[in-house]
Amino acid sequence: MIEVLLLVLTLTLYMINGSYVLYHFSVLKIKLVSLSIFCTVELLVVLVSVLINQGWLRFLIELVMYISFLQHFRNKDLKVNIFLAIFTLTFCYFVKMFISIFIVEHIFKIQDNNIGGLTGDLCVIPSYFILLKCLAINPKQLIIADQEWESDFLNSEDNPKEFKVERDIEQEQNKLIIFSAILMVLFYLYNNFVRLTEFGSRFNFSYVVFVYVFLFLMMLHLINVKYKEWENHKLLSYKDRLLSGLSTYTQEVDKSYQSVRMFRHDFTNILVSMRETIETQKIEAVRKTYGEILERSSIILEENRKEVAKLANIKVLELKSVISAKILQAEIRDVAVELEIPETIDNIRVEKLDIVRIIGITLDNAIDAAVETEGDKAVVKVAIFNKGLARYYVVENDMVQEKLPTHLIFEEGYSTKGPHRGYGLANLDAIISNYPRVSYRIQAKNYKFRIELEMS
Repeated sequence: MIEVLLLVLTLTLYMINGSYVLYHFSVLKIKLVSLSIFCTVELLVVLVSVLINQGWLRFLIELVMYISFLQHFRNKDLKVNIFLAIFTLTFCYFVKMFISIFIVEHIFKIQDNNIGGLTGDLCVIPSYFILLKCLAINPKQLIIADQEWESDFLNSEDNPKEFKVERDIEQEQNKLIIFSAILMVLFYLYNNFVRLTEFGSRFNFSYVVFVYVFLFLMMLHLINVKYKEWENHKLLSYKDRLLSGLSTYTQEVDKSYQSVRMFRHDFTNILVSMRETIETQKIEAVRKTYGEILERSSIILEENRKEVAKLANIKVLELKSVISAKILQAEIRDVAVELEIPETIDNIRVEKLDIVRIIGITLDNAIDAAVETEGDKAVVKVAIFNKGLARYYVVENDMVQEKLPTHLIFEEGYSTKGPHRGYGLANLDAIISNYPRVSYRIQAKNYKFRIELEMS
Protein backbone atom coordinates (compact mmCIF):
# COMPACT_ATOMS: atom_id res chain seq x y z
CA MET A 1 0.00 0.00 0.00
CA ILE A 2 2.82 2.38 0.91
CA GLU A 3 4.60 1.61 -2.37
CA VAL A 4 1.44 2.45 -4.32
CA LEU A 5 1.07 5.76 -2.50
CA LEU A 6 4.73 6.57 -3.14
CA LEU A 7 4.29 5.74 -6.84
CA VAL A 8 1.20 7.96 -7.13
CA LEU A 9 2.96 10.79 -5.28
CA THR A 10 6.05 10.41 -7.50
CA LEU A 11 3.98 10.55 -10.68
CA THR A 12 2.07 13.60 -9.42
CA LEU A 13 5.30 15.41 -8.56
CA TYR A 14 6.73 14.48 -11.96
CA MET A 15 3.71 16.03 -13.66
CA ILE A 16 3.87 19.18 -11.50
CA ASN A 17 7.62 19.59 -12.09
CA GLY A 18 7.38 19.27 -15.86
CA SER A 19 4.40 21.62 -16.10
CA TYR A 20 5.96 24.24 -13.85
CA VAL A 21 9.37 24.26 -15.56
CA LEU A 22 7.70 24.40 -18.97
CA TYR A 23 5.40 27.20 -17.80
CA HIS A 24 8.17 29.26 -16.16
CA PHE A 25 10.99 28.72 -18.65
CA SER A 26 8.68 29.37 -21.62
CA VAL A 27 7.44 32.63 -20.02
CA LEU A 28 3.83 31.63 -20.63
CA LYS A 29 0.82 33.71 -19.71
CA ILE A 30 -2.17 31.40 -19.86
CA LYS A 31 -5.36 30.85 -17.93
CA LEU A 32 -5.42 28.46 -14.99
CA VAL A 33 -8.11 26.32 -16.65
CA SER A 34 -5.93 25.68 -19.71
CA LEU A 35 -2.93 24.78 -17.56
CA SER A 36 -5.07 22.44 -15.43
CA ILE A 37 -6.33 20.62 -18.52
CA PHE A 38 -2.77 20.25 -19.78
CA CYS A 39 -1.58 18.89 -16.42
CA THR A 40 -4.43 16.38 -16.34
CA VAL A 41 -3.61 15.11 -19.83
CA GLU A 42 0.06 14.86 -18.90
CA LEU A 43 -0.76 12.84 -15.79
CA LEU A 44 -2.82 10.41 -17.88
CA VAL A 45 0.07 10.04 -20.34
CA VAL A 46 2.50 9.30 -17.49
CA LEU A 47 0.14 6.71 -15.98
CA VAL A 48 -0.32 4.96 -19.32
CA SER A 49 3.45 4.91 -19.96
CA VAL A 50 4.05 3.39 -16.52
CA LEU A 51 1.51 0.66 -17.19
CA ILE A 52 3.04 -0.31 -20.54
CA ASN A 53 6.58 0.20 -19.18
CA GLN A 54 7.90 2.00 -22.28
CA GLY A 55 9.95 5.06 -21.24
CA TRP A 56 10.83 6.04 -24.82
CA LEU A 57 7.13 6.13 -25.76
CA ARG A 58 6.38 8.43 -22.84
CA PHE A 59 9.23 10.73 -23.84
CA LEU A 60 7.96 10.85 -27.43
CA ILE A 61 4.33 11.46 -26.46
CA GLU A 62 5.26 14.12 -23.92
CA LEU A 63 7.57 15.82 -26.42
CA VAL A 64 4.80 16.06 -29.01
CA MET A 65 2.33 17.21 -26.35
CA TYR A 66 4.70 19.91 -24.99
CA ILE A 67 5.52 21.22 -28.46
CA SER A 68 1.83 21.36 -29.40
CA PHE A 69 1.06 23.12 -26.13
CA LEU A 70 3.77 25.74 -26.74
CA GLN A 71 2.78 26.27 -30.37
CA HIS A 72 -0.81 26.94 -29.29
CA PHE A 73 -0.09 29.37 -26.47
CA ARG A 74 3.19 30.97 -27.60
CA ASN A 75 2.80 31.07 -31.40
CA LYS A 76 6.57 31.55 -31.72
CA ASP A 77 9.38 29.99 -33.71
CA LEU A 78 8.99 26.19 -33.90
CA LYS A 79 12.67 25.45 -33.25
CA VAL A 80 12.55 27.56 -30.09
CA ASN A 81 9.47 25.68 -28.85
CA ILE A 82 11.16 22.36 -29.60
CA PHE A 83 14.19 23.50 -27.58
CA LEU A 84 12.02 24.59 -24.65
CA ALA A 85 10.08 21.30 -24.68
CA ILE A 86 13.21 19.13 -24.83
CA PHE A 87 14.88 21.26 -22.14
CA THR A 88 11.92 20.74 -19.80
CA LEU A 89 11.74 16.98 -20.30
CA THR A 90 15.49 16.37 -20.23
CA PHE A 91 16.17 18.63 -17.25
CA CYS A 92 13.45 17.03 -15.10
CA TYR A 93 14.60 13.56 -16.15
CA PHE A 94 18.27 14.29 -15.52
CA VAL A 95 17.78 15.86 -12.07
CA LYS A 96 15.57 12.99 -10.96
CA MET A 97 18.07 10.40 -12.24
CA PHE A 98 21.11 12.20 -10.81
CA ILE A 99 19.59 12.63 -7.33
CA SER A 100 18.15 9.12 -7.14
CA ILE A 101 21.24 7.30 -8.45
CA PHE A 102 24.23 9.35 -7.29
CA ILE A 103 22.85 10.85 -4.08
CA VAL A 104 20.23 8.46 -2.70
CA GLU A 105 21.72 5.15 -3.85
CA HIS A 106 25.49 5.77 -3.89
CA ILE A 107 25.87 8.22 -0.99
CA PHE A 108 23.00 7.29 1.36
CA LYS A 109 22.95 3.61 0.25
CA ILE A 110 19.16 3.56 -0.12
CA GLN A 111 18.20 1.06 -2.80
CA ASP A 112 14.43 1.74 -2.83
CA ASN A 113 13.53 3.10 -6.30
CA ASN A 114 10.35 4.80 -5.06
CA ILE A 115 12.19 6.76 -2.37
CA GLY A 116 14.94 7.67 -4.84
CA GLY A 117 12.41 8.79 -7.44
CA LEU A 118 10.40 10.80 -4.90
CA THR A 119 13.56 12.53 -3.60
CA GLY A 120 14.64 13.32 -7.14
CA ASP A 121 11.25 14.83 -7.99
CA LEU A 122 11.37 17.02 -4.87
CA CYS A 123 14.73 18.40 -6.02
CA VAL A 124 13.70 19.31 -9.59
CA ILE A 125 12.26 22.79 -9.01
CA PRO A 126 14.95 23.87 -6.47
CA SER A 127 17.63 22.63 -8.90
CA TYR A 128 15.97 24.59 -11.70
CA PHE A 129 16.18 27.88 -9.79
CA ILE A 130 19.74 27.13 -8.65
CA LEU A 131 20.66 26.63 -12.32
CA LEU A 132 19.11 29.96 -13.32
CA LYS A 133 20.82 31.70 -10.41
CA CYS A 134 24.27 30.25 -11.04
CA LEU A 135 24.19 30.99 -14.78
CA ALA A 136 22.49 34.40 -14.26
CA ILE A 137 19.72 33.42 -16.67
CA ASN A 138 16.41 35.25 -16.92
CA PRO A 139 13.94 33.19 -19.00
CA LYS A 140 12.29 36.40 -20.21
CA GLN A 141 15.63 37.61 -21.53
CA LEU A 142 17.22 34.54 -23.05
CA ILE A 143 15.81 33.79 -26.50
CA ILE A 144 16.36 36.58 -29.04
CA ALA A 145 13.58 35.29 -31.31
CA ASP A 146 11.09 35.86 -28.47
CA GLN A 147 11.82 39.57 -28.25
CA GLU A 148 9.39 41.98 -29.95
CA TRP A 149 10.16 45.68 -30.53
CA GLU A 150 7.12 47.73 -31.55
CA SER A 151 8.43 51.27 -31.32
CA ASP A 152 9.60 52.95 -34.53
CA PHE A 153 12.06 54.94 -32.44
CA LEU A 154 13.74 51.71 -31.41
CA ASN A 155 13.57 50.04 -34.82
CA SER A 156 16.96 49.20 -36.31
CA GLU A 157 15.68 48.21 -39.76
CA ASP A 158 16.31 51.71 -41.07
CA ASN A 159 20.02 51.05 -40.58
CA PRO A 160 20.92 47.95 -42.64
CA LYS A 161 24.36 47.58 -41.03
CA GLU A 162 22.98 47.51 -37.49
CA PHE A 163 20.15 45.23 -38.53
CA LYS A 164 22.59 42.78 -40.14
CA VAL A 165 24.72 42.61 -36.99
CA GLU A 166 21.65 41.87 -34.88
CA ARG A 167 20.46 39.22 -37.32
CA ASP A 168 23.90 37.58 -37.34
CA ILE A 169 23.89 37.36 -33.54
CA GLU A 170 20.39 35.89 -33.61
CA GLN A 171 21.45 33.29 -36.19
CA GLU A 172 24.41 32.31 -34.03
CA GLN A 173 22.11 31.83 -31.06
CA ASN A 174 19.72 29.77 -33.21
CA LYS A 175 22.58 27.40 -34.08
CA LEU A 176 23.40 27.01 -30.39
CA ILE A 177 19.73 26.31 -29.63
CA ILE A 178 19.53 23.61 -32.31
CA PHE A 179 22.83 22.04 -31.16
CA SER A 180 21.62 22.06 -27.53
CA ALA A 181 18.38 20.32 -28.50
CA ILE A 182 20.32 17.65 -30.41
CA LEU A 183 22.68 17.21 -27.45
CA MET A 184 19.79 16.69 -25.02
CA VAL A 185 18.10 14.14 -27.31
CA LEU A 186 21.36 12.22 -27.76
CA PHE A 187 21.84 12.05 -23.99
CA TYR A 188 18.32 10.71 -23.51
CA LEU A 189 18.82 8.10 -26.25
CA TYR A 190 22.15 7.05 -24.76
CA ASN A 191 20.75 6.64 -21.27
CA ASN A 192 17.69 4.67 -22.36
CA PHE A 193 19.10 2.60 -25.22
CA VAL A 194 22.86 2.69 -25.84
CA ARG A 195 23.80 2.30 -22.17
CA LEU A 196 21.78 -0.90 -21.96
CA THR A 197 23.64 -2.52 -24.86
CA GLU A 198 26.93 -4.40 -24.63
CA PHE A 199 28.72 -1.59 -26.44
CA GLY A 200 27.31 1.10 -24.16
CA SER A 201 28.12 -0.82 -21.00
CA ARG A 202 31.83 -0.48 -21.74
CA PHE A 203 31.74 3.23 -20.89
CA ASN A 204 31.66 4.47 -17.33
CA PHE A 205 28.20 5.99 -16.95
CA SER A 206 29.42 8.49 -14.34
CA TYR A 207 31.89 10.01 -16.79
CA VAL A 208 29.22 10.28 -19.46
CA VAL A 209 26.89 12.07 -17.06
CA PHE A 210 29.53 14.59 -15.98
CA VAL A 211 30.54 15.26 -19.60
CA TYR A 212 26.90 15.82 -20.45
CA VAL A 213 26.42 18.16 -17.49
CA PHE A 214 29.45 20.18 -18.56
CA LEU A 215 28.25 20.46 -22.17
CA PHE A 216 24.68 21.21 -21.06
CA LEU A 217 25.74 24.07 -18.77
CA MET A 218 28.18 25.41 -21.35
CA MET A 219 25.50 25.51 -24.08
CA LEU A 220 23.03 27.31 -21.82
CA HIS A 221 25.75 29.78 -20.87
CA LEU A 222 26.63 30.44 -24.52
CA ILE A 223 22.96 30.96 -25.41
CA ASN A 224 22.72 33.48 -22.57
CA VAL A 225 25.98 35.17 -23.70
CA LYS A 226 24.60 35.59 -27.23
CA TYR A 227 21.49 37.23 -25.84
CA LYS A 228 23.59 39.64 -23.76
CA GLU A 229 25.68 40.45 -26.83
CA TRP A 230 22.53 41.15 -28.84
CA GLU A 231 21.07 43.23 -25.99
CA ASN A 232 24.26 45.29 -25.64
CA HIS A 233 24.23 46.02 -29.36
CA LYS A 234 20.61 47.13 -29.03
CA LEU A 235 21.53 49.39 -26.13
CA LEU A 236 24.28 51.04 -28.14
CA SER A 237 21.88 51.56 -31.03
CA TYR A 238 19.35 53.09 -28.65
CA LYS A 239 21.99 55.40 -27.25
CA ASP A 240 22.86 56.64 -30.74
CA ARG A 241 19.19 57.25 -31.52
CA LEU A 242 18.64 59.03 -28.23
CA LEU A 243 21.56 61.34 -28.95
CA SER A 244 20.17 61.94 -32.42
CA GLY A 245 16.77 62.75 -30.98
CA LEU A 246 18.35 65.04 -28.40
CA SER A 247 20.20 66.88 -31.17
CA THR A 248 16.91 67.38 -33.00
CA TYR A 249 15.29 68.61 -29.81
CA THR A 250 18.12 71.09 -29.22
CA GLN A 251 17.78 72.44 -32.75
CA GLU A 252 14.03 72.90 -32.35
CA VAL A 253 14.43 74.68 -29.01
CA ASP A 254 17.09 76.94 -30.50
CA LYS A 255 14.71 77.83 -33.34
CA SER A 256 11.95 78.57 -30.84
CA TYR A 257 14.18 80.83 -28.76
CA GLN A 258 15.47 82.50 -31.92
CA SER A 259 11.87 83.22 -32.93
CA VAL A 260 11.22 84.80 -29.54
CA ARG A 261 14.35 86.94 -29.76
CA MET A 262 13.39 88.07 -33.28
CA PHE A 263 9.92 88.93 -32.10
CA ARG A 264 11.22 91.00 -29.17
CA HIS A 265 13.75 92.75 -31.38
CA ASP A 266 11.20 93.67 -34.03
CA PHE A 267 8.27 94.37 -31.74
CA THR A 268 9.14 98.02 -31.14
CA ASN A 269 9.88 98.65 -34.80
CA ILE A 270 6.56 97.06 -35.74
CA LEU A 271 4.63 99.36 -33.39
CA VAL A 272 6.51 102.44 -34.60
CA SER A 273 6.01 101.62 -38.28
CA MET A 274 2.31 100.98 -37.73
CA ARG A 275 1.64 104.13 -35.65
CA GLU A 276 0.93 106.46 -38.54
CA THR A 277 -1.10 103.80 -40.35
CA ILE A 278 -3.24 103.28 -37.26
CA GLU A 279 -3.77 107.01 -36.88
CA THR A 280 -5.45 107.06 -40.32
CA GLN A 281 -8.05 104.69 -38.81
CA LYS A 282 -8.23 102.72 -42.06
CA ILE A 283 -8.49 99.09 -40.97
CA GLU A 284 -7.61 97.62 -44.39
CA ALA A 285 -4.36 99.58 -44.50
CA VAL A 286 -3.55 98.42 -40.97
CA ARG A 287 -4.08 94.80 -41.95
CA LYS A 288 -1.94 95.09 -45.07
CA THR A 289 0.95 96.77 -43.22
CA TYR A 290 0.75 94.22 -40.39
CA GLY A 291 0.93 91.28 -42.82
CA GLU A 292 3.87 92.75 -44.76
CA ILE A 293 5.87 93.36 -41.59
CA LEU A 294 5.30 89.85 -40.28
CA GLU A 295 6.32 88.33 -43.60
CA ARG A 296 9.43 90.52 -43.85
CA SER A 297 10.43 89.80 -40.25
CA SER A 298 10.14 86.00 -40.75
CA ILE A 299 8.66 85.49 -37.30
CA ILE A 300 8.07 81.77 -36.74
CA LEU A 301 5.26 80.85 -34.37
CA GLU A 302 4.80 77.17 -35.19
CA GLU A 303 2.76 75.14 -32.74
CA ASN A 304 5.09 72.16 -32.61
CA ARG A 305 8.04 74.29 -31.56
CA LYS A 306 6.02 75.78 -28.75
CA GLU A 307 5.29 72.25 -27.53
CA VAL A 308 8.92 71.15 -27.91
CA ALA A 309 10.00 74.15 -25.85
CA LYS A 310 7.89 72.83 -22.97
CA LEU A 311 10.32 69.93 -22.68
CA ALA A 312 12.75 72.30 -20.96
CA ASN A 313 11.24 71.05 -17.67
CA ILE A 314 12.54 67.55 -18.38
CA LYS A 315 16.16 67.21 -17.27
CA VAL A 316 16.47 63.50 -18.11
CA LEU A 317 17.97 63.57 -21.60
CA GLU A 318 16.78 60.11 -22.64
CA LEU A 319 13.16 60.90 -21.76
CA LYS A 320 13.38 64.34 -23.33
CA SER A 321 14.80 63.05 -26.60
CA VAL A 322 12.25 60.27 -27.12
CA ILE A 323 9.32 62.66 -26.53
CA SER A 324 10.79 65.30 -28.84
CA ALA A 325 11.33 62.68 -31.54
CA LYS A 326 7.72 61.54 -31.21
CA ILE A 327 6.47 65.15 -31.45
CA LEU A 328 8.27 65.57 -34.75
CA GLN A 329 7.06 62.17 -35.93
CA ALA A 330 3.49 63.17 -35.04
CA GLU A 331 3.81 66.44 -36.96
CA ILE A 332 4.83 64.52 -40.09
CA ARG A 333 1.64 62.46 -39.76
CA ASP A 334 -0.47 65.61 -39.17
CA VAL A 335 -1.05 64.87 -35.48
CA ALA A 336 -0.77 67.62 -32.88
CA VAL A 337 0.84 66.83 -29.53
CA GLU A 338 -0.22 68.82 -26.47
CA LEU A 339 2.20 68.69 -23.54
CA GLU A 340 1.61 69.41 -19.88
CA ILE A 341 4.78 69.29 -17.80
CA PRO A 342 4.25 71.79 -14.96
CA GLU A 343 7.18 70.69 -12.79
CA THR A 344 10.83 69.91 -13.27
CA ILE A 345 11.46 66.23 -13.99
CA ASP A 346 15.06 65.59 -12.96
CA ASN A 347 14.90 61.86 -12.21
CA ILE A 348 13.09 58.72 -13.27
CA ARG A 349 12.08 55.77 -11.17
CA VAL A 350 12.84 52.96 -13.61
CA GLU A 351 15.77 52.08 -15.82
CA LYS A 352 16.42 54.64 -18.58
CA LEU A 353 16.01 52.10 -21.36
CA ASP A 354 12.70 50.95 -19.87
CA ILE A 355 11.27 54.48 -19.61
CA VAL A 356 12.27 55.08 -23.24
CA ARG A 357 10.49 51.89 -24.28
CA ILE A 358 7.42 52.66 -22.14
CA ILE A 359 6.99 56.20 -23.45
CA GLY A 360 7.92 55.17 -27.00
CA ILE A 361 5.32 52.38 -27.09
CA THR A 362 2.52 54.48 -25.58
CA LEU A 363 3.15 57.42 -27.92
CA ASP A 364 3.47 55.18 -30.98
CA ASN A 365 0.10 53.61 -30.23
CA ALA A 366 -1.47 56.98 -29.48
CA ILE A 367 -0.21 58.53 -32.73
CA ASP A 368 -1.32 55.49 -34.78
CA ALA A 369 -4.81 55.64 -33.25
CA ALA A 370 -5.08 59.41 -33.68
CA VAL A 371 -4.16 59.19 -37.37
CA GLU A 372 -7.12 56.88 -37.97
CA THR A 373 -9.66 59.41 -36.67
CA GLU A 374 -11.54 61.66 -39.08
CA GLY A 375 -11.09 64.96 -37.25
CA ASP A 376 -9.58 68.05 -38.86
CA LYS A 377 -6.56 67.81 -36.60
CA ALA A 378 -5.81 64.68 -34.61
CA VAL A 379 -4.51 65.36 -31.10
CA VAL A 380 -2.41 63.38 -28.63
CA LYS A 381 -2.22 64.74 -25.09
CA VAL A 382 0.75 64.00 -22.82
CA ALA A 383 1.06 64.95 -19.18
CA ILE A 384 3.89 64.27 -16.73
CA PHE A 385 3.40 65.49 -13.18
CA ASN A 386 3.94 64.67 -9.53
CA LYS A 387 1.13 64.12 -7.05
CA GLY A 388 2.27 63.53 -3.52
CA LEU A 389 5.07 60.99 -3.64
CA ALA A 390 3.90 59.51 -6.94
CA ARG A 391 4.92 60.36 -10.50
CA TYR A 392 2.27 60.15 -13.20
CA TYR A 393 2.68 59.71 -16.96
CA VAL A 394 -0.60 60.18 -18.82
CA VAL A 395 -1.17 59.75 -22.56
CA GLU A 396 -4.59 60.35 -24.11
CA ASN A 397 -5.73 60.21 -27.72
CA ASP A 398 -8.84 59.98 -29.86
CA MET A 399 -9.71 56.64 -31.42
CA VAL A 400 -12.08 55.35 -34.06
CA GLN A 401 -13.77 52.78 -31.85
CA GLU A 402 -16.33 53.92 -29.31
CA LYS A 403 -15.05 51.34 -26.83
CA LEU A 404 -12.31 48.70 -26.60
CA PRO A 405 -12.18 45.56 -24.40
CA THR A 406 -9.61 46.62 -21.81
CA HIS A 407 -9.07 43.03 -20.63
CA LEU A 408 -7.74 42.10 -24.10
CA ILE A 409 -5.69 45.19 -24.93
CA PHE A 410 -2.52 43.97 -23.23
CA GLU A 411 -2.73 40.40 -24.51
CA GLU A 412 0.05 39.49 -26.92
CA GLY A 413 -1.15 39.50 -30.54
CA TYR A 414 -4.38 41.45 -29.90
CA SER A 415 -4.66 44.47 -32.15
CA THR A 416 -7.29 46.48 -34.01
CA LYS A 417 -4.70 47.20 -36.74
CA GLY A 418 -4.68 43.76 -38.33
CA PRO A 419 -2.50 40.62 -38.14
CA HIS A 420 1.13 40.53 -36.94
CA ARG A 421 0.49 43.49 -34.64
CA GLY A 422 -0.38 43.90 -30.97
CA TYR A 423 3.02 43.29 -29.40
CA GLY A 424 3.70 46.84 -28.19
CA LEU A 425 1.25 46.94 -25.29
CA ALA A 426 2.07 43.33 -24.42
CA ASN A 427 5.72 44.37 -24.14
CA LEU A 428 4.67 47.38 -22.07
CA ASP A 429 2.89 45.08 -19.64
CA ALA A 430 5.98 42.84 -19.46
CA ILE A 431 8.25 45.82 -18.72
CA ILE A 432 5.99 47.21 -16.00
CA SER A 433 5.70 43.77 -14.37
CA ASN A 434 9.40 44.03 -13.47
CA TYR A 435 8.71 47.03 -11.21
CA PRO A 436 6.51 46.30 -8.16
CA ARG A 437 5.98 50.03 -7.50
CA VAL A 438 4.85 50.85 -11.03
CA SER A 439 1.22 50.36 -12.03
CA TYR A 440 -1.02 51.44 -14.87
CA ARG A 441 -4.69 52.11 -15.52
CA ILE A 442 -6.39 52.28 -18.90
CA GLN A 443 -9.67 53.67 -20.19
CA ALA A 444 -10.96 53.03 -23.68
CA LYS A 445 -14.44 54.45 -24.08
CA ASN A 446 -16.33 57.39 -25.58
CA TYR A 447 -13.87 57.40 -28.51
CA LYS A 448 -11.02 58.21 -26.10
CA PHE A 449 -8.06 56.03 -25.13
CA ARG A 450 -6.20 56.97 -21.97
CA ILE A 451 -3.31 55.21 -20.25
CA GLU A 452 -2.04 56.41 -16.89
CA LEU A 453 1.18 55.10 -15.36
CA GLU A 454 1.85 55.65 -11.69
CA MET A 455 5.37 55.33 -10.29
CA SER A 456 5.39 55.32 -6.50
